[in-house]
Amino acid sequence: LLAVSMASCRLLEKPKSITIVWENDKAVGLVIPKPRVRGYNAADIQVRLAKEGERIPLLGTVKEEKEEFVFEPVVPLTYELQYEVMAGHVSIEVIVIPESEGERPHLTGAYPSQDTVPENLLKIHLTFSKPMAEGRSSDFLTLLKNDHDTVKGTFLDLQPELWNEEGSELTLWLDPGRIKLDLMPNKELGNPLEKGARYTLEISPAWRSKDGKRINALRAMSFLVAARDNQSPRPDSWRMTSPNAETNDVLTIDFGEALDYVLIQHTIKIVDSEKKPVAGKIQITGHQHVVDFIPDESWHLGRYFLQIEGRLEDLAGNNLNRLFEKDLLKEEKERKERGVFERKFEVK
Repeated sequence: LLAVSMASCRLLEKPKSITIVWENDKAVGLVIPKPRVRGYNAADIQVRLAKEGERIPLLGTVKEEKEEFVFEPVVPLTYELQYEVMAGHVSIEVIVIPESEGERPHLTGAYPSQDTVPENLLKIHLTFSKPMAEGRSSDFLTLLKNDHDTVKGTFLDLQPELWNEEGSELTLWLDPGRIKLDLMPNKELGNPLEKGARYTLEISPAWRSKDGKRINALRAMSFLVAARDNQSPRPDSWRMTSPNAETNDVLTIDFGEALDYVLIQHTIKIVDSEKKPVAGKIQITGHQHVVDFIPDESWHLGRYFLQIEGRLEDLAGNNLNRLFEKDLLKEEKERKERGVFERKFEVK
């Protein structure tokens, strides 16, 4: 009787489930126990999206180990999507990717960071602690005017959205058609921001990182709107501190106004008297008013140059060559834009 009971238990025992392989909070594989696919080999196993219509197998490899097969996709599996494991033409199991056990994402920066911006503010940059789900940022961002009125249509609904390569930095464009005074959207709808009003950008807790973790609800930024900025940045008016020779002194550059957070990082460099780049890093301080250049090695006695690409912009999109309000075609006919601006300084 005991033997029969034990045999019955074995018959009722459920086969082992397929499990997910996690790496750095990403679903990077599926482990398929061999008893689930008895009689099949690695070449027979496929993983595909469980959806209606044609189900195309995912790109990846299947490795055979002692007790199991391991499917490794070319691209990590996506949170909340359902994947069907197939052995030949037989459906073995449907897997739903849950959120990872990693840390929740948080906002690491919102730029411009000062409490007052020009009425013709062009861009806002948001940086996060980990890659975020892309394509629906407008669903999770709310702009409030004077703490109670929800403002619609302020940002361009760009597809694809403007993320950095890592998916951790998003650029939001305020509608340029409403900013430029001579365009019809401005005449019909007005400027996206109103001078004298206070705005607050809020982030919804429904926004998730790519690994499925919810972000904490918060107020990303709050700012007062001042008059329009209709002047281009002037490198010749920037204040610079000259470092001392044979030291690693910081070279400080004070713009006298806030410039675009992302462009600062990509448009400024230091070169020596032979125009060879000086190795070092850029550190943005003072609410994007100031940049510190920290050299990797000691300064040498002699002449150096600060080089700035002409595309560097202020908060209103005015770059070193032209105002944002200007007609680009007219500008090209009137004058040739400079690619690089230079400021000389001496190390003594």
